Amino acid sequence: MQFLENSIRAYFPYKDVRIQPYRYGYIINTEHGKKFAKACRISQDRLLFVHGVKEYLLYNDFYNLDRYECTIEGKPFFEAENELYTISPFFMGKECDFDNKNDVIQSVKLLAHMHKASRGYKISDSFLPYSKLGELPILFEKRVNELKKLKKSAEREKKRFDYMFLCCFNYYYDSGVECIEKLKSSKYNELVKATIDEGMICHHDFTYQNLVYESDILYITNFECCSIELKVYDIVNLIRRKMRKCDWDIKEAEKIISTYTKIEQLSNEEVRLIGIMLQFPQKFWRVVNKYYNSKRSWAQQSYIARLDEVIQEKDCHARFMNEWKFII
Repeated sequence: MQFLENSIRAYFPYKDVRIQPYRYGYIINTEHGKKFAKACRISQDRLLFVHGVKEYLLYNDFYNLDRYECTIEGKPFFEAENELYTISPFFMGKECDFDNKNDVIQSVKLLAHMHKASRGYKISDSFLPYSKLGELPILFEKRVNELKKLKKSAEREKKRFDYMFLCCFNYYYDSGVECIEKLKSSKYNELVKATIDEGMICHHDFTYQNLVYESDILYITNFECCSIELKVYDIVNLIRRKMRKCDWDIKEAEKIISTYTKIEQLSNEEVRLIGIMLQFPQKFWRVVNKYYNSKRSWAQQSYIARLDEVIQEKDCHARFMNEWKFII
């Protein structure tokens, strides 16, 4: 760790630096408090994009994030042994717990405030590759087609996982096809255009691991996946994760939507789109896709358990989708 300490002393105005490994990075103890350093897993250009997003949010009075500490040269990164590193505040509190109703409400409010603060953000041409805005129909069709191809693999293999997959394939495949048809008849393209015109940042990894308390204040961390995108992506991610912890209770989803809209508006078309995205068999596709593309026979029991978990949710999820239309 000496190489890291030397680099931090060279790039930052810290006199007292003590380093200790922590999870996927290092805690940096300084006279200015605890910091967190980690190696970048993204390109320098991507990192500059993320830095710009954070600075824009801060400019609009959204402070609940892990802002990058800039070097004495004004850069949001530094180099150590041919790797790029970032330094941000170290939050010592607990992670958000989606089993805790108060934590869910606080996370929804935080997300709404973040989206509100991101309004007006315009992406430069050099950062266009970091936006997948408008590609949801392509993504849905790609994943439905992948399921169809994987069905052929299952028919050849005939192991326990394959039988489970084949038994429920038609249900999830038909659900995916239905989502594509609903998406085509929705106002998705109009919402995409409005987002381009208005500007909106999506965190794109809004999970409990990236929501951390510090002195009872909730912070969003790890913006590396953020992009210009429809805000419903983050909302769908949050609802989906919460619903799996409450048997897809529609009342919990209603609470999330009502809490969010007290801070940031949602049109009826956006709520409809949330429903379409929640109907898509995302977890089913993910488990099946990982199983057939990893081919780790030793992990078959783990994948069987994951697939069984998805199948056990089927009836609750179907009931939830029947009730969703009453939220609008």
